[in-house]
Amino acid sequence: MASTATQIERGIEAALAAVAAQDAAAFTAATTDLAALPAEQTGLVLGGALRELLEAAHPDGLDADDVQAALARTLRAALAWLPDLDPAGFVAALTGALGVTEPDETPPPPAVTQPAALLLIVDLATAAQVPPAAAIRSVFAEIERAETVEMP
Repeated sequence: MASTATQIERGIEAALAAVAAQDAAAFTAATTDLAALPAEQTGLVLGGALRELLEAAHPDGLDADDVQAALARTLRAALAWLPDLDPAGFVAALTGALGVTEPDETPPPPAVTQPAALLLIVDLATAAQVPPAAAIRSVFAEIERAETVEMP
C-alpha cells in the first residue's frame, strides 16, 4: 500500500496531466481521488505550490490586480473544457494559500477547492515559466525537510 504522501503526489500528477491534455474525464477522476485523501495534507501541498508559484510569477510583489488577472486567466481557460467549475473554489484556494481566510467562514469542500488549486497551479507555473510538477516536487521536498528537522 502506497503512503498517503505518495497517493497525494500521484493524484496531483494525474490531475496535472489531465489539465495539460484538457481531458475533463481524467481531471474529474483525478480530483475525485484526491478529494478522498486527507484534505489537510493535500491542502498543505497544493497551498504550498500556489504560494511558491505566486512568488515566482510575481517577484516584485503581488497585488489585487495580479490576483484578479490570475483568476480571470485560469477561469477563462478552464471553463472552455470544464464548464461545471465552481468559481468560489478559485477564490477559496487563493485566499487559503495566502492565509487570508476568515476564521468563522466555512470554506468550500476539497472537492471544490482542490480542482481550482490545481488549475491555478498550472496557470501560475506557466506565468512563472516553471513546470508545474517541479513546483509540486519542491513543496514535497520542503515538507520532508521540515519533518526531519529536530525540535529543540
